[in-house]
Amino acid sequence: MLIKLTTKALIAAACLTLAGCGFALRGDASIDAEMQPIYVVSDRASQELSLSLKRQFAINDVAVSKSRKGAKLLVVIKLLDEDKRSVALDREARDAEYALFESASIELQSPDGTNLRGPHTVQQRRVIVNDPNNPVGEETESTIVRAEMREQLSIRLARQVEFWSHQIQESR
Repeated sequence: MLIKLTTKALIAAACLTLAGCGFALRGDASIDAEMQPIYVVSDRASQELSLSLKRQFAINDVAVSKSRKGAKLLVVIKLLDEDKRSVALDREARDAEYALFESASIELQSPDGTNLRGPHTVQQRRVIVNDPNNPVGEETESTIVRAEMREQLSIRLARQVEFWSHQIQESR
């Protein structure tokens, strides 16, 4: 009996602590229906990021146009840079840790191509611990981490579009 009461008290205390710490789930990237559908413009090098951004819009119930003609907003994205830098070396002067960088630019345009907001650069960075004795594993891990970074970039880009769309709505 005492164990059950203690367990319930600990669970209640944990819930109260979590609620009191300020933790809150992020809301969705909502864009006013008057500004939808959106058309995503990207170059060939940015196709993977473009697909990821469209996926984010779909998750957040934002209509994405398949053609430029029907769109009310154009989101122009471009993957600017992929970089890998050494952060720390081991005793044999090999990479012990390295950082991966991905950056993209985003602009918001009206259907006629008039710039409404941007360009704005967003950067994602991850530090990876390297095992110099396993180059194949390092390459595989880098590929997986870069895909995760692009997903994170797309979330940040979607949030930037949401922020800008609210600014535009308020200024009207």
